[in-house]
Parts: sequence; C-alpha cells; structure tokens
Amino acid sequence: MKRIVTLLRAGALALALAAPLWSGPAEIALDEGLKLHEAGKPKEAIREYDKAIKANPKLAEAFFNRGNAHYDLGQNEQAVRDYGEVIRLSPKDPEAYFNRGNAYRRLKKNDLALKDYSAAVKLNPQDAKSYLNRGAVHFDARRYDAALQDFGAALRIDPKDADAYYNRANSYLALDRKEDAIKDYDEALRLDPTLVDVFYNRGIAQADLGRYDQAIRDFDEVVGLNPQSSEAYYNRALAKAKIGRYEAAVEDYSEAMRLKPQDPEAPFNRGLAHLRLGKYDYAARDFGAVIAIQPRNADVLIYRGVARIYQGKEKEADGDFQKAFQLDPAAKKKLQPLIDEAKAKAKLKQE
Repeated sequence: MKRIVTLLRAGALALALAAPLWSGPAEIALDEGLKLHEAGKPKEAIREYDKAIKANPKLAEAFFNRGNAHYDLGQNEQAVRDYGEVIRLSPKDPEAYFNRGNAYRRLKKNDLALKDYSAAVKLNPQDAKSYLNRGAVHFDARRYDAALQDFGAALRIDPKDADAYYNRANSYLALDRKEDAIKDYDEALRLDPTLVDVFYNRGIAQADLGRYDQAIRDFDEVVGLNPQSSEAYYNRALAKAKIGRYEAAVEDYSEAMRLKPQDPEAPFNRGLAHLRLGKYDYAARDFGAVIAIQPRNADVLIYRGVARIYQGKEKEADGDFQKAFQLDPAAKKKLQPLIDEAKAKAKLKQE
C-alpha cells in the first residue's frame, strides 16, 4: 500500500531576449516590454510586445518575449504560436524550440514537446536543460532507459545539477535499480540538502531494500522540511511498523489522517497496528472508518471481523465475514487462516 511520489523537476524557460542595439519604434516598444516583464507585469509587457510586432512583424525577439509572457500567464496556446513565429523567422534558434517544448508539455502534448526538445538538442548539443526536459518527457511515458540516457547527458554537461541527479535517480528507482537510485539521491543531496523530494524518494528506496532505520531517518528529514506531508508520516509509520515500533507507527498514522482525512490507507494500517498492540476497540474503530470510505472493501471487513472476535462480538464478526465473502469469494481462502487464529486465541482467553 506504499505510495511513491516521483516529482520531476524540469528546466525553466530560456531567458528573455534583449532588444537589439539599434533604436526604432519596434525596438523601443520591445525594451519597454522587457522592463515591464522583468518587473513582474507580463500583461502590460504583452501590450508593448504587440506594439513592437506591429511596428516590425519580423522582429523575432518580440515574438520570443511575448511567448514567454504568455507562458508566465499560463496562456500556453498563445505561447506556442509565438514560439512558432520565432522558429519561422529564425529556424536555428534552439531556445525557441526549448520554450515551445515546455508550452507543449503543459498542454499535455508530449509527442510535440519531445520533437521540440530533440530539435533543441540537435541545434545546441551542449544545452543541459534540453536533455533534462526531454528526459522528463521520456519518464512520463515510462521510457525509463531513454530517460536515463538524457539525464546522464545533462549531467555530463553540468555535473553539479542536483535536479538531474534527482531525475536520474527516479528513473533508476522506476527500473528497480534501487542501489543506483540511492547513489544519485545521495549526490543530489550533497549538492542541495534542502531538496525534500529527494529525501522522500530515497526513503522509499531504503524501505524497499528493507533498510527501515535509514528510511525513517529520511522521512524524518521530510517531516522537518515539510510538516504538512501526509505521505511522509504515512511511509514513516509503515517503516516503524516493520521494525515493531507500533506505538510510534500509530502516532504517525494519526498525523497522516489529520492531514489527509479522506485517505483510507492510514486508518487501515493504524487498525493493523492497533491489532498488534491488542487494542481491539481502537482497531475496530479504524477499520470502521475505512469501511465508511470503502464499503465494498472485503479485506477491511474481514479485519474488522477479526477485531470484533477479540472484542467478544462474534455475531457482529460473523456478519462482517459473510458480507466480505459475498463481495469477494476469493478473500475467504486468503484470510481464513487469520480468522481461525483469532477465534482460537479468543477461545483460549475465555477458558
């Protein structure tokens, strides 16, 4: 039930192009647009870029910078059109391809983004950010080997890019190459120890390798950097439960539930921890909370039934088991040994 968050960090837009050195109506408007844009006023900047384009429809810099302003405003279709004009006027401009690729990616047009990033790479093979973003597209499409190649290329150009190490590590993790992933996460954190996502994903890799103490330390870092991360509390609780720290796990599951109250996984696992601790009333209550969210979850009905056996509520337990087996007949074979064990232990207690 573990959840992996593999957030990819893609390169930002190429910087705005400066106005040409000569002065005319178009260049003056372009310069005014740049000043407004740099002052955080993209809407006002667009009006100046419009004037520049009207005065000189062949001024590629005006289209490029207007495209950036549209992109900053989330107007991605308009940005695509402007970068397309730059490419028409200056077909060997790698930055226009790169920026249009970013706009296409926002529009979920990843095939077109991939073509633009590839064009940018061909025009400027030493531009790390084009490899980085093309790798991100490959990653999204689950072409992890291709993503590895691109992130590796970005690192050969810029070996101090923490994000590239992070992205390559995510690709290794997706390919189940956890040791390689951890090495890259280590390097990313050496370069930038504030990258909370790196701690989180390294914790996932450590837990998958059974290194629960290391995983807990990583999730500690996540919680310290981002106390609102319900996933960090949840996964730290899983790791604590794996090494028998059930009371501590219950605390983390509780915090995860507070932060994300509609998520059924935390109360389910807290219920399991309460079962381990012999706190059957709490366990039954947790499983009941999950059933309220997922009334057709046969496994949870069975576990609530088990908790009810230990509570001495055999009639209610049998009702849970019958409903669970109706919902999922295969669950009986899978969990019948758990039911039999609970009934045997409850009987011994009664004797």
